[in-house]
Amino acid sequence: MEFFVEETTIALYLKLFAWLIGTFILILVGVGFLYTLICYLYFVVNKKSINPKIDIGLDGNIKGEAGQVPVIISLPKALLPLLGYITIKIEFNTGDFSDAIVINKYSKGFEKLLPKEGSSLIWLPDRKQYHIKGYVISFIDYLQFFRFTTYKKSKNAFYLHSSEMDIPVKEITPSKTEEEIEKIKTSRKVQGDFLNYKDFEVGDDVRRIVWKIFAKNRELVIRTPEVINPYASHIKFYTSFYNVLTKDLTSTYATSMLNYYKDIVFNVCLNIKKMEKKVEFNIDQAVNEFVTVNEYDRIGFQLSSANWQNNSSVNELKASGESVICVSSLVSIDELTTLIQKGSSNIIIVKVSRHLDHQNVFNFKNLFLRKDQNSELSKLKWSLSSTRKKLKTNEDDIEKLVSNSNFTGQII
Repeated sequence: MEFFVEETTIALYLKLFAWLIGTFILILVGVGFLYTLICYLYFVVNKKSINPKIDIGLDGNIKGEAGQVPVIISLPKALLPLLGYITIKIEFNTGDFSDAIVINKYSKGFEKLLPKEGSSLIWLPDRKQYHIKGYVISFIDYLQFFRFTTYKKSKNAFYLHSSEMDIPVKEITPSKTEEEIEKIKTSRKVQGDFLNYKDFEVGDDVRRIVWKIFAKNRELVIRTPEVINPYASHIKFYTSFYNVLTKDLTSTYATSMLNYYKDIVFNVCLNIKKMEKKVEFNIDQAVNEFVTVNEYDRIGFQLSSANWQNNSSVNELKASGESVICVSSLVSIDELTTLIQKGSSNIIIVKVSRHLDHQNVFNFKNLFLRKDQNSELSKLKWSLSSTRKKLKTNEDDIEKLVSNSNFTGQII
């Protein structure tokens, strides 16, 4: 009897202990569930007044350098789950999603239960304008048992530009400014009216008389010489994104070459600016002015809105009196020949295949030994692609054309 009484007592204690544990777990899970649900419902009800604030590049602006981009997102006026957190994924207008950004920091003072901000590094490799379609916002409890998700539409946008690199640039002679306002320290020769003519006047140099015109028309005219102008303080820089070699202008390889081309153009302009020269930058397409930028960031912003195009050729640029025209090796050899024959003062040709050839060095062993087989297959695909063969042939033709013509400029 004593044995059965003791066994009954032990069983009673075990049941009581199990009930206590079960009740504790239910309370623990229930509190997390209810609090997270309340935060979620509060956000859904007040969704119109709660707008995520995004900061790109950690400099207080909506811009940054492409690559691993530091992003801070704050969600003011929303309730943060007790000991839990909120995750936000950014959806872009292309349908792509960013990595999840965790918000688990509290505000101070009276709003101590309101979420402050969250930060993370997001891989955004393209030098372009990113337009945000919306945010996927999830409320998660502290045990990560429950997740309540909602969607918040947005019209935010930001742009990413290239990082600075050291690129050697040849000396470029500035052109005369349209308005003679700001003088420079040293007067420079500018492209004057040497090829234009004017009637001979008293005091003109007789050595500049064009005798061929006199023999035909019996009129005395002279060539007007180049002049030394103290207002030659800026460089007119025209950039062409004309591409006739790639069929798909938005493919992976076309996008990679576009990023490299933008890097070169961006840094060439920066190096010209370092020579204490102003750059009047132009591209062959309209710029999407969705944000106000200062003069220092204008080149990066204009490049962020540019894409490959095959409608407007490089020779259609309104580049009167230009100092620099920059083209890629994706331009046709006929277009480049016409451009050189026009006698443009400086032409910069960017060999866009160099970037892909350097990045896509295929290693047959890695195809079986490395886990990242997709990247190796991508390298192999580029090495065997018809686009690469066509591009290499075009670049060889460009080098032959440059060596056999009166080419002024450089190949980068």
